[in-house]
Amino acid sequence: MFDYKKFLLIGISAAVFSSNADASGYQLNEYSATGLGRAFAGSGVVGDDYSAVAFNPAGMNLKDSGGQMGISTVQMHSIVEGKLHDNVYHQQLPDYPEGKMDFYKVLPSAFGQYRVNDKAVIGGGIYTPFGLASIYNSDWFGSSHGISTELEVVDFALGGAYKATDTLSVGATLIYRYVHGDIINSLPYQPQSRNQMDLDGWEWAYNFGVMYEPIKDTRFGIAYRLNSAHKVTGKNRIKRAQGPLAALNGSRDGVSKMTLPNQLTLSAYHKLNGSFGISGTARWTKWDIFDNFVMTSPVVEAVIPENWKNVWTYSLGVDYYYSEQWTLRTGISYDPTPIRSAKYRTARIPDSDRLWTTLGVSYQTDNWQFDVGYAHLFMRTAKSHNSDNYTTLNARHRNYSNMLGVQFQYNF
Repeated sequence: MFDYKKFLLIGISAAVFSSNADASGYQLNEYSATGLGRAFAGSGVVGDDYSAVAFNPAGMNLKDSGGQMGISTVQMHSIVEGKLHDNVYHQQLPDYPEGKMDFYKVLPSAFGQYRVNDKAVIGGGIYTPFGLASIYNSDWFGSSHGISTELEVVDFALGGAYKATDTLSVGATLIYRYVHGDIINSLPYQPQSRNQMDLDGWEWAYNFGVMYEPIKDTRFGIAYRLNSAHKVTGKNRIKRAQGPLAALNGSRDGVSKMTLPNQLTLSAYHKLNGSFGISGTARWTKWDIFDNFVMTSPVVEAVIPENWKNVWTYSLGVDYYYSEQWTLRTGISYDPTPIRSAKYRTARIPDSDRLWTTLGVSYQTDNWQFDVGYAHLFMRTAKSHNSDNYTTLNARHRNYSNMLGVQFQYNF
């Protein structure tokens, strides 16, 4: 007898939120072109743009009233080679084309703040702290494991900073967070079918920060972002299923629960001889909170093991203050994946260790500043040996990514 519940579970499991391009896991930092140019070293404590409310709100005290708008463009390239094995009849399925990804995503951001007095600043921002895009050719051999997976998390943030002493500032950010996911795959054995999951929801989140400046132009920062639990709802739509699977065609309500991770960020900045700025960041992300993905519908509850691990990301940056108008910068970062092994690496999560190399430039005139940042991500070849109840995906993922960020600032 055909097991509809198992088949629906496989379709629903395509809704696992994941990332492929930017930071490890599905974390993003691409809301500062100046930060991009130094691989986000010194996050929140360098003080050369208005994005501190998103990284370390205490760093808002480094700037007076002003604002900025920016756009980051992310290019993702991937080739996936391998085979799909049939777990039911224990045979290899017919060859299909390899998997390919080559696409661009645009991430806009905006920040602004107002200095209340010499001790207090308030401000806000709109930016994307988490997200993903994994978009394959629809006829590739692993289409039942994922064709398109997109996650968008948008923060609407309001924050403030207060200078408690001459050397110590504290800050906090209140965030109203929107989560939207849109996921597409085919059903097992039926590459012509389409199974789509479309979910969204809202929740509150929080960020806190402390900045210590023992001497002028030497700063240390600690920021902590609390996890946020989300319940997202929407529709699971199946079409073009044939044979016994035709009973699955149609639309069903779906509900998912997910938790975005806690994060601790340690940053430092030192201006050397007036011409160079040295910055560094160590960021810990509690990815073990993503141990299972849970999805429920009227007929089934799916629990998909993820078993991610906590990771530290390290970055180092250098700014060269060439003149009052021009600043040049560069950076490097090591960003490990939270995925423990090939068993937990899926087509929707072909995440691997990556090395960032970055360059940036700023030009300032009167009250205006224009910033450009570029990054190339070298990614380790990732292997996956991931199974569902019907098939096993044995694959090698060869990925790389490029990023370009531009922004302009205006100081009131």
